[in-house]
This record gives sequence, C-alpha cells and structure tokens, in this order.
Amino acid sequence: MHGPTGPGCRVRLRRADDGVPVGNVTVSNVELRHLTGWVSYWVLSEARGKGLATKACREVSEFAFAELGLFRLELAHRLDNPASCRVAVGAGFRAESVERAKLLYDGVRYDTETHARLATDQV
Repeated sequence: MHGPTGPGCRVRLRRADDGVPVGNVTVSNVELRHLTGWVSYWVLSEARGKGLATKACREVSEFAFAELGLFRLELAHRLDNPASCRVAVGAGFRAESVERAKLLYDGVRYDTETHARLATDQV
C-alpha cells in the first residue's frame, strides 16, 4: 500500500545568454508516508560537461530536504551512461544497487544503477 503523494519540485536549466532551456532536474513521485522522492534529470548535448546538471541536482536535493521535508531521494541511470553517474555522485548520491535488465528500449534490455541521498548525508 502506498501513502499519499505530495508536490515535487523542478529546476529548468537555461542558457545564460538567451534563456533557452537546455535541461531539467525534477523531484517527483514524492511519497509522504516515507518522505521519499525520485530525482530525474536531462541536459541537451550542447550544455553537457559544464556541471549544470550536477549543480542543479544538488540544489533541488537541498530544496527537497529543507522545504519539502523529504528524507531520502533516489535516482537511477543506465550503466552505459557514465556521465549520468558522475552527475549523481557529484550531487552527493551514493550508489546502492544494480537492477539487471530493468529498462527496455527498441528491443534491447539495459541494466540500471540506483543511487540514493539522505538528508543526513554529508555532501
């Protein structure tokens, strides 16, 4: 049985020169009974490698802990996406497990690695 869900939060990443969106970081699937949420992010190729996703992921996480009262945030990335892993680790998320063949895209199965960050983690 799942408890009630609550509001999440989102940060849009924009180019500094013209404000065009180049990415997004979101906390969703907020579970109020357990004070948990799910973090997801994406960045257009033109804006990758600049630390934008890591910084925004850190900021959204801090907001979720301080303002939404969450205790645990989780995220996952495909194992074949080391850049996404660097974002997670850089934002203070610790690797916890590998889920084999979790995702299916175009007939191909992909493993994912789950990370989590607790409100009490030192980042």
